[in-house]
Amino acid sequence: MTELSKSEKEIYDLRREKVEKLKGTESFPTYYKNASFISDIHANHQSLDNGEQTDISVAVRGRVLSIRSFGKLTFIDVKDSTGKIQLLASKDDLDEKLEEHIELMDVGDIVGTSGSIMKTKKGELSLKISNLIVLSKSLRTLPEKWHGLKDKETRFRQRYLDLIVNDDAKKTIDTRFKVLKLIREFMVSDGFIEVETPTLQPKAGGAIAKPFVTHHNAMSIDMFLRIAPELYLKRLIIGGYEKVFEVGKVFRNEGIDQTHSPEFTMMESYEAYTDVNGVMDMVENMCEYILSQLNHDLKIEFTEKEADFSFPWKRISMFDLVSEYFDVEIKHNSDLKKIKEEFLTKHKIENESKTTGMLVYDLFEKYIEDNIVNPTFVTDYPKEASPFARESKEKNGVTERFELFAFGSELANGFSELIDPVDQEARLKEQAQKKAEGDEEAHVEDSDYIEALEYGLPPTGGLGFGVDRFVMMLTNNESIREVIAFPHLKPEN
Repeated sequence: MTELSKSEKEIYDLRREKVEKLKGTESFPTYYKNASFISDIHANHQSLDNGEQTDISVAVRGRVLSIRSFGKLTFIDVKDSTGKIQLLASKDDLDEKLEEHIELMDVGDIVGTSGSIMKTKKGELSLKISNLIVLSKSLRTLPEKWHGLKDKETRFRQRYLDLIVNDDAKKTIDTRFKVLKLIREFMVSDGFIEVETPTLQPKAGGAIAKPFVTHHNAMSIDMFLRIAPELYLKRLIIGGYEKVFEVGKVFRNEGIDQTHSPEFTMMESYEAYTDVNGVMDMVENMCEYILSQLNHDLKIEFTEKEADFSFPWKRISMFDLVSEYFDVEIKHNSDLKKIKEEFLTKHKIENESKTTGMLVYDLFEKYIEDNIVNPTFVTDYPKEASPFARESKEKNGVTERFELFAFGSELANGFSELIDPVDQEARLKEQAQKKAEGDEEAHVEDSDYIEALEYGLPPTGGLGFGVDRFVMMLTNNESIREVIAFPHLKPEN
């Protein structure tokens, strides 16, 4: 709890006294119904002439943002979840009870009020009040200024204050909710059904990441917060569902920075009888639907750069990107020893990769990934970095996998799913060997999933889509903490 300064303590005590005075009035009811949304009042009555008064009576409820008195007139700004409106109180029209309520009201209080709609001579739509009660008392004062590095940290710790006084913060969270709603709308309209899979899992599978560990007392076993819902969603495809998706939290016990949070939101989907190309088509269609429903400009500014989100989006092989960047031709079947001798030595690049695919993957991550601005599907990921992706029939060692990048960040990861249980078991054993050698992010063996595969997984296309980063780009917020209502923070003390 934030300590009160001496002056803040005086205000706190004064407001407590006001609470006691208000207890004997009709204030603090258990409900306040039949109020209009402030946005509706603006929409329906904006056409009034300046200075016009009506006999149209409405009620509103919301939080007091400011109180200004000028002689016999008092102006009060009230905000609800949809907008803000000015209340006008004239001493000539106030009865004793209403005047007392106004005197006992403070900035930050939540009030219910009714009156007639009017527009001031300066053109501001207002409500000339005839009744007002305090619904809830704010004992602490709202912050007057809300900017700067110190306050930025406080904004995340006391997000409720941020949402009260910072319209941009609320718009960001509103956009997040809209995006989640639109994702669900699109997926359901495309024939997918929304499902739920375990958040607590006996094995942390479905991605290469370090998990959070917890203990299940009743079963006396360690369990893991999921790093991905992938393996359970694919079990549903094995079980006969053809199109499934899940929107939910995933957890990775790794670093925190501008684009990474240990707890983040992912939309993951699996569709039987399609491949990586069908998944890329679906991602494009979904994003096009979201942007169109939001009426969002396809020229998007983010991190002081501008990207063109016009459709269709570019699709290009990782091998082609690396070849273009270094002005050398490297294919999936290029001789690794020759590349190292002629290419790496020339560019003075040190690399310990044991396959051509991993060399290209390392070069892409180090030199190219961060510079991709326009939305781009990067394809042809090496088998070693893709334990659940199906190997290409034309390119040995390369999988049918893509990652979607924009503004240098990964937005989505998808592939033709590996359906061969023998191949899958061999790849997981390789991952388990890496884990035994100290790689905390390597995948674990999962004999139960292998057994499920042995009953037959149809050809399937899978997707993981990062909701947080997508919202960051749409709202031009460079920190992932801005798009999460309650981000993780270190303790103050």
